Amino acid sequence: MGTQTSDKRGFGQKILDLTLVLPRLFYSGIRAKLAWFTGSLIVLTILILSFIYVRQQTEILTESYDREAAISRKYISSLVLELDNISQSLIRIEEFRDRVSKQTEALKKYKTTKTVVQENKVSFFGIKTSLFGALGKNRVRKTLDTYYSAYLSKDEIQILEKNIRIQLQHGGEEVVSDKEFARLQGMAKKFVFADREAGLVRKRLGELKENQEKPDLTEISAAEEELRKKSLLARKLRSELDEKIVSILAESKKRKIKELGLDTGRFRIQTFPVSGIITGEASEPTLDTKIFDSESSLNQAPMEENLEDGLKSALNSLLEGAGVLGEIRPTSFQQNGLELQALYSPHFRNPASTERAKLLESRRATLGPWNNYLKEEQEILSELSKIPPVLETRLKELKEKKPPIPPFKDKEFKKQYAQYAALVRKRNLLYATYLRNNPPKEEEELEVESFGSIRDSALEDQILLRFRPDGSDYAKSVQSEEGKEIFQKRWNAVREWIYSGESETPTAKLKALFPDGIIGNSRTEAEQILWKLDVTPLISEVSDDLPTVVLASNFSGVIRTVVDRTEGLESIRRNRDRAVLSALGICGFSIFLAVFISGFVVTKIKRLIRNAEQVGRGDLNVEFEQGGSDEFGNLSVALNQMVTGLREREKIKGILGSMIDPVVIGEAMKDLAALKRGTEKRVTAFFSDVAGFSNISEKLSSVELSELLNEYLSAMTLILKDHDGVLDKYIGDAIVGIFNAPVDVEGHCLKATRASIKMLEKLEELRAGWKKAQKYIPDARDMQIRIGLNTGLAKVGFMGTDALASYTMMGDTVNLAARLEAAGKDYGVSILVSDSVHSEIKDSIFTRKLDLVRVKGKNDPVILYEAISELKGVASAKKEIVGLYEEGLTLYLDRKWDAAIKKFKESEKAKGKDDKAVHLLVERCNEYKKTPPPASWDGVYTRDHK
Repeated sequence: MGTQTSDKRGFGQKILDLTLVLPRLFYSGIRAKLAWFTGSLIVLTILILSFIYVRQQTEILTESYDREAAISRKYISSLVLELDNISQSLIRIEEFRDRVSKQTEALKKYKTTKTVVQENKVSFFGIKTSLFGALGKNRVRKTLDTYYSAYLSKDEIQILEKNIRIQLQHGGEEVVSDKEFARLQGMAKKFVFADREAGLVRKRLGELKENQEKPDLTEISAAEEELRKKSLLARKLRSELDEKIVSILAESKKRKIKELGLDTGRFRIQTFPVSGIITGEASEPTLDTKIFDSESSLNQAPMEENLEDGLKSALNSLLEGAGVLGEIRPTSFQQNGLELQALYSPHFRNPASTERAKLLESRRATLGPWNNYLKEEQEILSELSKIPPVLETRLKELKEKKPPIPPFKDKEFKKQYAQYAALVRKRNLLYATYLRNNPPKEEEELEVESFGSIRDSALEDQILLRFRPDGSDYAKSVQSEEGKEIFQKRWNAVREWIYSGESETPTAKLKALFPDGIIGNSRTEAEQILWKLDVTPLISEVSDDLPTVVLASNFSGVIRTVVDRTEGLESIRRNRDRAVLSALGICGFSIFLAVFISGFVVTKIKRLIRNAEQVGRGDLNVEFEQGGSDEFGNLSVALNQMVTGLREREKIKGILGSMIDPVVIGEAMKDLAALKRGTEKRVTAFFSDVAGFSNISEKLSSVELSELLNEYLSAMTLILKDHDGVLDKYIGDAIVGIFNAPVDVEGHCLKATRASIKMLEKLEELRAGWKKAQKYIPDARDMQIRIGLNTGLAKVGFMGTDALASYTMMGDTVNLAARLEAAGKDYGVSILVSDSVHSEIKDSIFTRKLDLVRVKGKNDPVILYEAISELKGVASAKKEIVGLYEEGLTLYLDRKWDAAIKKFKESEKAKGKDDKAVHLLVERCNEYKKTPPPASWDGVYTRDHK
């Protein structure tokens, strides 16, 4: 009994002792800290990675679904456009029929009567005769159409009906019978009358709210209720019409969806017209992909209650919030165990004008030079806006004349439209000028194109009743010159029809230009649309502009895409849980290993760390203790060898640093073999030379010459290095430099040019110092330098023998740079650059276009430019000098020798000192005046010397 108690006490004491030891073990010493750190780090890493993993995978899943949904939406959008077009066309037929009937009746008052005298005739055996006037004569009054009484005829209705039937028959499984088509027309007619009644009530409600000082709230409430009922009726009739059209086309479209591989079980896409979303009422979609796959769990889940508020919120955001192009945040929710997400996007009709409006809107914040275009265009619009009221008044007067006078016979009408057309041409010319002077980048071409075409595109979309929507219209109008010409011809013809006032209905010639539809407006109606578009500014922050007007006109509803993310999210969660469990196991094992191993390695590591820190601080006299035959001993030996190697390397680097560019040395240390192999890369070659240095050197003692060269070359080389250039070599007083080799230099052309400009400034400082100290001879104190720059592909690397090699560059790019430096003497300029350099620096450096030459030894012509200074802050006088010279050069290239000479001399006069470039070009003009160049002369002058 006592023994058992003693054993229990001994076991309990051991547990207590272990409990007391463990805290000391984990709270003291680097080993315990390493264990805690390892465990904490792994746990924290697991948590962070789990969070990041889930978030990234969810984002990837969402993006993947978005991409898939975008493909589906694109097809569904085109399908909706097709269905909407059929539905709208049927509605337009009835509206058109009603409008034709009403307008024809309303315009009868503008008809005229004419009395015609006719002989009475009698028929004998089928032959009519007046019996030589014996039967007498009758006066007959005939009613004749005038210009103003003519309106669109029912022939256009028949054309539209025919094309709609063709469209239905092509899209459906069976031929649409006369009875079925008549039923569709009847449904469309009911909707037209219901919608018109709702519009009248809406108008009356607006008048009640605005025009009465003390509104009758009871009457307003009654009108609102009546409007709600009529709107619901109109929506119901429209839904029935849409459902009927969908039922005709459903099977063929379902087959098409399967062929395209669209996943209707994962994505449910619904389209809602604006008229179908009514506050307080459940919204009804025009099209729901549920009809293509009604058996999937997504399409069977009741979700309308969860989505109704989101739909109305999305519409409100588009109409009153960020605009119809604003981003709508997706909403996520759960339904019947499904993880669902609803995506919303606007739906537009008229793809061509919509796309142009979107491009204009995207350009709003980055107008650049086109901001000035808008200001100049606004001045034209101000003048243009004065004409429509005058024309409107004049047309009213012409209508009231007895008999009415057609506009094309009225001088005042013609005069006003001549002014109108002239202002439009002026606007078009302004656009063409800005386009020429500010050529857009490739990615900006479509945006800039929309500046000039959106008005005509929107006019076509608003007056044309298309037989079927063609989303490729926009692409056709911008992708080829032939397409551009076709659409420009159409647009010009529409404007000419409106401007001329010769016909109130579309002419046969005009109709022939629109095989894809019919013009559904009279000239007067189209004129009103044209006026509105022409006087609306392209982009404005103070009033409605064209993107706002066009997008609002084309906005037709909302597309809602419901995505089933259940499977994807469940997979992410399963993977996350497995990763966490695996990581926790690794964490526990890592902590154990850290505790066990750290005791053996910490001490030796500390010694190595101390010595390594000394080496890191630059002390290369450190010696690591020999640590035995284990890995730490081998590490100590390796570290000692490393320190010895570093000492030798620093010694060699110090010696080479005085002979070879440090950048080359650094790259050689990394990979000498690569530099020896050489490579071809794009570089900027730099050549500089002191003008007349041979004469200067002959007059100086060897000591003075050495001092002058060292002072000059040191200053110039420092500038070269400050701008990331690499010194290739010195050739006497000449400096050869490389930019962008052996290491890459961003903007190497610009840096080389700025280095050149800085060298000129530094030379001015040196000369001023020499003059002040009276150093050297006067020629040295006034010395000038010439610099040549060219950029392009060149061979770079160590070249020479194994015993002696240097890092240099070779190739046509280098040779041309040397030729440019030499050519600077003939033109009297300090920095001469090629056209390839100019294209890189033109936005930052002020330059002068000098000449177009073919240098000795090269066949390709080169445009020569003088680099003068930084572009920012250039005085207007300098710009004027350069402008005069460049005008002269343009005239010279156009063979206008006398005009060119005049401009060159004006440039020299404005400069106020001799200009060798002017003298050279004037002399050349005089030669060409005497001996004109051949007709094939391209303006290039061939230099016969370097």
